[in-house]
Amino acid sequence: MRVFILFLVFIVSLSAKKPTWILRIPPSVFSIEHLQFSTSAYDRDSNIVYAYGRNHLFSIHLNSNTVDSIPWKSEISFGDKFTLDSKGNRILFGLGGKKRKFAVDVTTGNVTPFSIHREDEESHYAGVYWNEYTHKLGYFGGYGFYKLRNWAHEYDGNGNWITVYPNIDNCIPPKRTHTNFILGHPKKPQLFIMSGYGSCTGEQLEQSCPNGISEKNDLGSWCWLRDVFLYDYQNYTFTNIIGPHEKSMTMEGIGAYDYHTNTLYIVGGRLPHFDSGKEIQEMFQNTVLKLRIGKDKAFKSLKANTKKMKQTKWYEQYNYCAFYNPTRKSLIWFRSDGMWELQLK
Repeated sequence: MRVFILFLVFIVSLSAKKPTWILRIPPSVFSIEHLQFSTSAYDRDSNIVYAYGRNHLFSIHLNSNTVDSIPWKSEISFGDKFTLDSKGNRILFGLGGKKRKFAVDVTTGNVTPFSIHREDEESHYAGVYWNEYTHKLGYFGGYGFYKLRNWAHEYDGNGNWITVYPNIDNCIPPKRTHTNFILGHPKKPQLFIMSGYGSCTGEQLEQSCPNGISEKNDLGSWCWLRDVFLYDYQNYTFTNIIGPHEKSMTMEGIGAYDYHTNTLYIVGGRLPHFDSGKEIQEMFQNTVLKLRIGKDKAFKSLKANTKKMKQTKWYEQYNYCAFYNPTRKSLIWFRSDGMWELQLK
C-alpha cells in the first residue's frame, strides 16, 4: 500500500511540473482573423510583434499583452510576404522577387516606395528578409515557369537585385517557395528555413519523391521536405541542421528559435496526408516539437498542458504564427482562440 501511495505521489509531482499554455490575449480582445503574420516581423528589443489585416497595421506588445493599431493609409496592396527592419522602424513588403517593394513606417503608417519595379515571373512567393549587416532587403527561393528556385538576391538601393546565392541543383538547400524565415541569434547573421514543399531539382514535372513523401501537384509531385537549414546572410552560405526527409518532423508547422539554449521548436501544425492528389483535411495539432541543435539527433515532443486550447481543423488555424520571446524565455502562439504563452524551463 505504501509503495502504491508513493507511486501516486511521484506521478502527481511529474504532472505538476508539466508547463501549461496560458491564454494571454483572448480572441474577444484581439482576433487574428484575416491577419497576415511574418515570423521575421518581430522587434525583439522592444518585444513587439507586427501583423497586417482588416485595413490596419497592428502592434502586439508582448511585455504588456496589449495591442495597438493604426489605419492603413495607402491603396497599395500588402503583397505576399513582409519583414521588419527594426532599426529603421519600418516594415518592407510587396510582391515576390524583384517586383516593386514598399516600406511602411510602423509608428505613422506612412507608405513610401522602396525599390524600382522589375518584371519577375520566376520568384513568386519568395521569402523575404532584412540583412542587418548590409542593411539590404533580400529574398530567397520562389516559383515560376514550372520550377522552384533556391537562389537568394539582395537589393543594392540603386535599382539592382544582386545574386548573393545562385540557383543550383546541390540540394543545399532543396528548392522551395513560401519560405518563412525564423529569426536566429540577434548578434549573429542567422536565419533559419524549415520544411515546406519542393525538391532538389525544383522541377514541377517530377512524378515522385525519392526517399521521401510526395505531394501531388497539377503536373507532377513535390516533396514534403522536412528539413532545417541555417542561412548565414553575411557569408551567404546554407548549413544543414537536419533532414531532408527527417522522420521525427511529424508535422508541418511554424518554427521558433530559442537562442539562449540553441533550441529550435515546431509549434503546432499537422501531418499532411494525400489521397489521389487531393489533400485530406487534418485536425490541427496542439503540440510542440523541439530540437536542441548540436545535442539531439531528432526532434522530440515537448510535453505541455493544452487542455484549455481548442481542438480545431487545420483551416481554422491557416494564418497562425509563433515566436520565441527572449524577454520571458517563453513561446508565443497566435491562434484562432487567442494569443497563448508557454513558459520554458
